[in-house]
Amino acid sequence: MKNGKYSISDVAEMLGVSKSTVSRAINGNSGVGDELRKKVLDLVDEIGYKPNTIAQSLSRGRVNIVALILGDIRNPFYADLAFNIQRILNSHGYMVMVFNSEYDVQREIEFLKLTIQFNFAGLILITAQTEIVEDMLHSMDVPMVLVNRILPSYTGDSVLTDNFQAGYMAVMHLLELGHKHIGFVRGPGVSSASSQRFEGYRQALRNFSLPFNEEYVYESDLKMETGITLARNFVKDLKVRPSAMVVVNDMTAIGFIDGCRENGLSIPEDLSIVSFDDIEFSAMKGIELTTISQHVDKMSEHAARLMLKQLEEKDAKPERVILEPTLVIRKTTGPCKE
Repeated sequence: MKNGKYSISDVAEMLGVSKSTVSRAINGNSGVGDELRKKVLDLVDEIGYKPNTIAQSLSRGRVNIVALILGDIRNPFYADLAFNIQRILNSHGYMVMVFNSEYDVQREIEFLKLTIQFNFAGLILITAQTEIVEDMLHSMDVPMVLVNRILPSYTGDSVLTDNFQAGYMAVMHLLELGHKHIGFVRGPGVSSASSQRFEGYRQALRNFSLPFNEEYVYESDLKMETGITLARNFVKDLKVRPSAMVVVNDMTAIGFIDGCRENGLSIPEDLSIVSFDDIEFSAMKGIELTTISQHVDKMSEHAARLMLKQLEEKDAKPERVILEPTLVIRKTTGPCKE
């Protein structure tokens, strides 16, 4: 007799396969053989299984939804991560609900509370404010993946770029061009990625006995408009400017370049600039930004894989995936003219 109360877990258990296999078979996605797909579809028809809506899932106390919290959906780096993660998880039968914190820690806390309240299947964090809510994260009993962030006491799944190496690599590129006076636009102090890039920058200066000048360091919130404002201050405030700047991400760097040009500086003739992320806009004509790639495609694939591992494997061991950064040289860096 048909029974519409069966769940995808029931179907998977009856056939001895994973929930994602059942989902792919039902949705016509790749990765399932014809014979197995037929078995799934025949059983689904036999028992009258119907995929749960969100409301039905909530009433049963479970939802196949993964919460994804990020800092600024307008930033193409975050948007690409969210798009790729969502595409992969969707193909395995999970929905993704994106929460945009706008770098507001109180919003992030509210989103974490919603994750608990609605019993979401998992949580992926891609946000600069993670460190502030560390205690809250440790109290949450939910599969979790941190993306491009680390916490001192967090031992769960994570995927990140070697941000220290990325910062060091950016300075080395400028040193090879003859620059010795190099500034830095750093991100929020609560962001482990930003802090590690800054430490890589500091270490490179120390290794080559180059001066560190506090006046050459600016604070940013990772937004383009902030980069424009910082550039205006940079041009106006300093009588002696560095010949090169390392900027914490591409969005801020694009704004910084625009602000410099508005105030009479030529890039890279007057100032070389290198940043981080390698978003798609960075390669566009007129921008052509020298940047450190974080390999967003690999990062998102690993993030989705780690989440699926936790959702579908019992007693899965945690992993920390560290991706090596790559320098992409374009037209915003050039030889030092000093």
